[in-house]
Amino acid sequence: MSKVEAVTTLTSHAERRRIALVVAALLAALGLVLGAAVAGPADAASAAVSTAKPVKPGKPGGGGGNGGGGGGGTTELEYAALGDSFASGVGAGSYLETSCYTSSKSYPKLLDGDADKALVAFPACSGRDTADVLNRQIAIIPTTAKVVTVTVGGNDVGFADVMQNCFVFPGSSCSSKIAAGAAIAGSPGFTNSIVNVVDGIQARAPGAKVIVAGYPLLFWENGSGVNPKYAWADEVNDETVVLNDVIEAAATSAGAVFVDVEDDFAGHGIGSSSPWINDWRWVSSTNSFHPNASGYVAYAAAIRAVPLS
Repeated sequence: MSKVEAVTTLTSHAERRRIALVVAALLAALGLVLGAAVAGPADAASAAVSTAKPVKPGKPGGGGGNGGGGGGGTTELEYAALGDSFASGVGAGSYLETSCYTSSKSYPKLLDGDADKALVAFPACSGRDTADVLNRQIAIIPTTAKVVTVTVGGNDVGFADVMQNCFVFPGSSCSSKIAAGAAIAGSPGFTNSIVNVVDGIQARAPGAKVIVAGYPLLFWENGSGVNPKYAWADEVNDETVVLNDVIEAAATSAGAVFVDVEDDFAGHGIGSSSPWINDWRWVSSTNSFHPNASGYVAYAAAIRAVPLS
């Protein structure tokens, strides 16, 4: 082998190694944003305690403080927020911790700023599913809670697999991942999981109003039903509608209130002129395919419309 060939070979090996390391790092980041990297129960429980606050005395009727004595104030209701990354606030930035990626701009924290609610438990966590809500998160709710919100189900039907195979590394397996998620969403087992979540919350906090918030459609579509950037966007939107319908039917049958945010996000999906959903970005993969701060404002507004009495 000549010196030139030797140098070329070494350069080629170094380049391949560099590319392999970069790809490995990016895949690790991808796993984090899509919920594949799941915090352990101990970490998540710690996050739930540290990011929730007790009843705030500075609010009207908040128990002393500036409220003045004797009636006329608004009584704060103890509020708990459960669910997955859409409940913890992934996509909004301003993260309070990086085990569950709870955000100060999440809809639970925005609702905590209302005069009538105090967020006392916030176990929602990126990457979690109905099993985690049932087996871990519900136990963190105070039995005296009067409002409980939950957004969950997306990870049960393979959100991470669909995002990775249809939009990050699109390929021939995209359609099978969508079909697999649709099959799970249409199964009796998934319906039972949603019912069990509502039943479990009601058993833990019998006096609570349970509010189940659905998912926004991630992608904007033009008049022809096409997203200019992503070929599979319309199918994923269609399956999201189906998923929301299943969650709504199950949740309401168990006595919860369902909040459908599809209309609230209409015209603000990925590809729109004013997106409330973060597109895929390698440099900010943690936020990708989740609402931005404006999106969580819309979530909070939709939930506020539910009467609490």
